[in-house]
Amino acid sequence: MSTALALAALLEDAEEVSDGTIIPTVDRADRLTPTVDYDFELLKLLADQQLVRVHPSSPLDSFAWEDDCILTNAYYPTLVSYYLPGTGPLENRVNAYLKSLAPIVSRESWPDRWVDQFSEFWLDLAVSECKAYLVHMLQLHGLDFTPGQKTDDVFRRALKWYSIGQVYYFIWRAARDSAAYQAREKVSAKRAANSAITRISADVDRAYAQGWQISVYRRDSRMPVSTLSHILFSRALQLDDPMAYSPVDLPVRRAGLELAWENIDSESFERLIFQLVVETEGYENVDWLMHTNAPDHGRDVSATRLRRDPLSGHSSQRVAIQCKHWLSRPIRDVDVYQATISIDHWQDPPFDVLVFATSGRFTSDAIAKIERHNSRGERPSIEVWNDARLEFLLNERPHLIRSYELR
Repeated sequence: MSTALALAALLEDAEEVSDGTIIPTVDRADRLTPTVDYDFELLKLLADQQLVRVHPSSPLDSFAWEDDCILTNAYYPTLVSYYLPGTGPLENRVNAYLKSLAPIVSRESWPDRWVDQFSEFWLDLAVSECKAYLVHMLQLHGLDFTPGQKTDDVFRRALKWYSIGQVYYFIWRAARDSAAYQAREKVSAKRAANSAITRISADVDRAYAQGWQISVYRRDSRMPVSTLSHILFSRALQLDDPMAYSPVDLPVRRAGLELAWENIDSESFERLIFQLVVETEGYENVDWLMHTNAPDHGRDVSATRLRRDPLSGHSSQRVAIQCKHWLSRPIRDVDVYQATISIDHWQDPPFDVLVFATSGRFTSDAIAKIERHNSRGERPSIEVWNDARLEFLLNERPHLIRSYELR
């Protein structure tokens, strides 16, 4: 998946391809990927797999030379021009590749292997987006920063819980505080810049442990979207707001994880969710209403979710889980509205989190309503456990799959 879309990004813009020759990425009008490091990584991958070759017209300074002016086999991937190997005119090869890729770019048409590769590819691209924004924000404060392995590790952990736009919030906050740290403590610019990733790591852990409501930041207009990001977010995933995309919402079901939801009824589905929560570390006082479709004012299962913060100690949230075993229709925005109104009847004490656990899906209007609700920081926050998410969770608990004959 990464090679197919990276190659498409190289060839996508006619301004970047002249008669089938792909200009150096450093000369592109639009960025190939969010960072030069990611450009380098993907170009090397394409070259190693012989999907592209270095064009003889590449600038002389794009190659490595020995002291006696002898040309070596080494070159700088972002400085050379490329072409597609094959037969026929170079320009025809470009058009043929883009034409062959077009029918499978949309997520509904992905091959199974793409579905399996998606999560890691999205994470790589999202990390690159966040690194670019961190460097940009620190530069605005007069601080130069070169991301390293620790930066990658921190962003990879953060993006398992938060969207790109939410991680942008942590980055904005850390850049501001690092600049203030330099001014206040008179430390070097390098030390102040390096403190940013430590701040981000601590803030992310604290936010997750304490259940903070994190705003979704928009893309900075001074950082236009890269070609690769555009292809994945807009053309493949068709996201209305890529910055708010949840890292736990799989775009399509992963091959081999599908469950036979039709084998159970609504009561069995509630019992399954109850057992799933009971067996999950971090949940206590789990209660099941024990009467499916009863007038429970919006909660079928309730629990106390415990979170551990290494700095501030323990905290807890009251969680209400509404179970929707709906195979014939998705959850609509009106269903979300009714549930949030109903849960208000429970005020002693109130619930902090409302979870929709469904064997089906949500309409786009329902997702939009949930995102608007959460962006306002209203109580309770709303979480989504759709069929793909539950399939992922249950595949880590095969005994439950066997017990309910879901496969």
